[in-house]
Amino acid sequence: MDLNILALFAHPDDVECSCAGTLLKYKQAGHKIYIALTTSGNTGSNVIDSREEIAAIREAEQLEAAKYLDAEVMFLRYEDEGLFDTPQTRRSVLTAIRWANPDVIFTHHPEDFSTDHNMTSKLVTEVLLSVGGNHHPADLPPIHNAPQVFFASKCGKAFVDISDVIDTKLTMLRCHKSQVDWILEFHPEEELASLVAAEDHMRGIWSGCRYAESFDAHKILGYCADYRLLP
Repeated sequence: MDLNILALFAHPDDVECSCAGTLLKYKQAGHKIYIALTTSGNTGSNVIDSREEIAAIREAEQLEAAKYLDAEVMFLRYEDEGLFDTPQTRRSVLTAIRWANPDVIFTHHPEDFSTDHNMTSKLVTEVLLSVGGNHHPADLPPIHNAPQVFFASKCGKAFVDISDVIDTKLTMLRCHKSQVDWILEFHPEEELASLVAAEDHMRGIWSGCRYAESFDAHKILGYCADYRLLP
């Protein structure tokens, strides 16, 4: 069965840091990948002149990275560090889910340290029961899928072996050159891809492979997302 997979995260580069390896495994299996981002990360630089220019650069970087997944991308374009639970943000996230018509959704862990990250996670789970409803405000019609949600986690309950796609994942991450350069401003000896590779290698050690990503399943109304859907 072909699946629709939606990665719904806060900023350009979040997908690549959190679950790009898993998405690459889905792509290898013939499934369709969608990416939706709640913000364009328009404060993510100290050297680019304006928020508008930062957003344009980061969106272009995301589109370049998404080519490795043959993914369609939607930008919701809320302010970086200014994402809140409002009727409009709920409408936008619900619209994004209906756009992808997903069987599986990946998003941030609800306890993530970033306010944009944990708010994105909250919005995804808050609108989940509305995807099929006729009377919930959205810009696209209801869908009939019941998406199952997984949270990207530093050490989740389920691990996906990404050893065979780690090089492609890191190439995707390096498409986000503005963020690679920004991190080097603060940590001159720590390249973003190397940091992510180190985390993935640690998860690999925990799970018995070279590199891994890990996830927790969302539970709702006594129902838990099916870990068997992970590649």
